[in-house]
Amino acid sequence: MIKFFRKIRYDLMEKNKTGKYLKYAIGEIILVVVGILIALQINNWNEGRKAITQEIKILKELKSDLKSTQKEVVETYIFTNNRQRSTVLILDYFEKASPVDDSLKKAFEEINMDGLFNIANTAYKFIENQGINILSNDSLRIRITQMYERQFKNIQNRETKNWVIINEELLPYMNEHFISSPTIDRNISFSVNAINTPKNINSLRKDFGFKNMILRLQNLLLVRLNWQKEALSELEELIKDIQVEIDRLSN
Repeated sequence: MIKFFRKIRYDLMEKNKTGKYLKYAIGEIILVVVGILIALQINNWNEGRKAITQEIKILKELKSDLKSTQKEVVETYIFTNNRQRSTVLILDYFEKASPVDDSLKKAFEEINMDGLFNIANTAYKFIENQGINILSNDSLRIRITQMYERQFKNIQNRETKNWVIINEELLPYMNEHFISSPTIDRNISFSVNAINTPKNINSLRKDFGFKNMILRLQNLLLVRLNWQKEALSELEELIKDIQVEIDRLSN
């Protein structure tokens, strides 16, 4: 093709057709420019498709991570709810001066238990390393960031506060004022005994320090339940909207 255009130029120059040569030269320049623009457009289109393909892949991995974390939040919520109910039962037993039975022993076991909240964040870490702008949907990008940086971190922070009460206050107290008896929770396979029986239930009922400890734990658990409910609600909507974005980018 280049030889063909070159031959035309030589023919025009040899025939001293300067005007036609100039017009031809301008036309050839325009063709070259148009060709370059088309090539750039094709290259940009290819790069755009690569970026979209990568974004779809990231969103799919992120959705998978969020679904795994959703299960963790549900399990954490179940643990928190059971423990909150146990605090209600303990305070009710104290109020009614009921005798120690298996229900009360199980409640004492449950207030010391908790699930460990694990976040699946491989895709989110990749997004952070690459730059959050790798996601083209501004609204979705903000919600994803808030989910990890606000909702999940709040769940973790409140879990940490929970363990402070258990390890620094509740367990030391129960080690002194309780004795170990066969565990009431049949779901526990790793322990035969548990600290679940008060040495003196009448003295325990009069101990306002212990009652206040249970009340503070109860309040913390109620706050945790609210955060977990909110996180689950937003997480469910976020997972749906990520799928909507995947479908949009795939078409």
